[in-house]
Amino acid sequence: MCGIAGVANFQEPVGLAEQAAVERMAESQIHRGPDGGGIFFDDHVVLGHRRLSIIDVSDDGKQPMSNETGSIWVTFNGEIYNYRELRQDLQSAGHRFQSASDTEVLVHGYEQWGETGLLRKLRGMFAFAIYDGPRRKVIVARDRLGIKPLYYAHDAKSGRLAFASEVKALAAAGVVESKTDRKALSGFLLFGSVPSPRTILTGVLCLNPGHYMVFDAGGLNIERYWDLDYSSAGAFAPEALTETLLDSTRRHLVSDVPLGVFLSGGVDSAGLVALSRHFEQRLKTLTISFTEAEYSEAPQAREIANHFETEHHELRVSSQDFIQELPKILQAMDQPTNDGVNTYFVARAAKEAGLTVVLSGAGGDELFWGYPHYHWLARNQGKLGAFASAPEFLRRIFVGTAVAAGRLRGRESWMRLGALRSGPAPEGLYMAFRGFFASPQAQRLLGNSTAEMNGFMAEALEEMRGSKSTSRSAGVNYIEFKRYLHDQLLRDTDVFGMAHSIEVRVPYLDDEVVSLAARLPGELKMSAKMNKPLLVAAIGDAMIEEAARRPKRGFSFPMANWMKERTSALREMAMATNILERDEVGQMWSAFEQGRLHWSRAWSLVVLGARA
Repeated sequence: MCGIAGVANFQEPVGLAEQAAVERMAESQIHRGPDGGGIFFDDHVVLGHRRLSIIDVSDDGKQPMSNETGSIWVTFNGEIYNYRELRQDLQSAGHRFQSASDTEVLVHGYEQWGETGLLRKLRGMFAFAIYDGPRRKVIVARDRLGIKPLYYAHDAKSGRLAFASEVKALAAAGVVESKTDRKALSGFLLFGSVPSPRTILTGVLCLNPGHYMVFDAGGLNIERYWDLDYSSAGAFAPEALTETLLDSTRRHLVSDVPLGVFLSGGVDSAGLVALSRHFEQRLKTLTISFTEAEYSEAPQAREIANHFETEHHELRVSSQDFIQELPKILQAMDQPTNDGVNTYFVARAAKEAGLTVVLSGAGGDELFWGYPHYHWLARNQGKLGAFASAPEFLRRIFVGTAVAAGRLRGRESWMRLGALRSGPAPEGLYMAFRGFFASPQAQRLLGNSTAEMNGFMAEALEEMRGSKSTSRSAGVNYIEFKRYLHDQLLRDTDVFGMAHSIEVRVPYLDDEVVSLAARLPGELKMSAKMNKPLLVAAIGDAMIEEAARRPKRGFSFPMANWMKERTSALREMAMATNILERDEVGQMWSAFEQGRLHWSRAWSLVVLGARA
């Protein structure tokens, strides 16, 4: 895993100022690549790179990397899991390789197939920029699901494009001002994460997953090359999913540096251990434990580790550790998030265990419908249909009553039902299930009007339209992939993993696994007897089935307990805000202390207060 940066301008030459800006961007991302760095520049482009050596750790793998003639250059962050097959194809076509790295297939693949042909062939997690000198253009691309980040700032007036792996890098280089985007802030309060393509800084945008952009003298053009497909896969052969999962796991285990697996007591991580054992006889696994027994999955994780005979590492985390690490946690955040503390500590444990690469079960719940709301949707299709066909005034009365009762009783879930005023469309259902602050709460925190809040929400949800499925469940799943998985889980995984220079890989989100599983019928993914039956059957291990029959817990920390132990100090941090209404922040914090506000909402106020 690495950090990339660059500046390009085809209207006027770049010079020492642009080189210095890219150097500052690269330096600010040194945690992403502590093993080395490099800069390439000519009259129109400056490319920067910070390297975390994973495959071909020799100097042959250093970046930016070029073809034999120095006419095509690339700066790359990620892993290409089918690079060996692509390398063979390119060598057969006459291309000569100078390294054993996966990076070089990007250079020669672009020469051979062009940008769209290359992107359709890649299997992996990636964000990269290719500079085509002879054609005077830059191609910037991102993987299908957005596992690896890419942010950019385009100034059409000056003709300049700047990009980096982190929002903070663009600000550190002076490319943009550190000015909060109020619409992004509204989105954070409504969704729990900044909704892409916006970022928390005005003038900085996120390149959406499955997209690439071409920048040349004519300006900037963005294209989509992939999207989730829910069309039927036809007759389903169970062994096909097993083979695809095994193939993905095998590819994700390729590394020239120490590798391990994050292990909780759940199905996803235990399943990864079971799949990995087909190829690695002595795996390293690691988990987090707490003194608060009701939150700790350490006993289940130890049982799984013993079953698969792994070299198991366990890190005990306490409230004191949380407070001690709090400044580093907040500093590591590239954008505000309501979660991620768990990933921070697991990545720290991986570093302490001597690992550089870890496998994570992220994405398993989204792909195999492991969240409770999919079961709720399946049970209540009839009621949802009746609600959809009811007169609009009745729907509004019902929703309005629920929201008012929620406000009186401190029931946040009831307050979020306001998203269903227009009916049970996937967008409204998603907000009811996954929304963060209810719209009236966010409105009071920001001092905005109702019209402004409705506009912000409509904009963020409009970005998520596009699912070709007519199923409500698949529609919710589509938004969940785009918003919750991309904007929160994957972003947190990358940022907090990189804070410790740890590369986190997500085998369940392999392109082939996603393509197959997304097209399978939803009824195959749910069972009253166990969680994620389709995944459990594909793995075929009794220990995994046992884990699937336990009540779903999720990987959660005792954050509410820890925060209440330090409530005075944390309240003071939240009240330091200069972007929210302080009186409302104080009332929200009091609601948290009284048990009427979920800890994640209170934590988000601390996060925003720290940006003061």
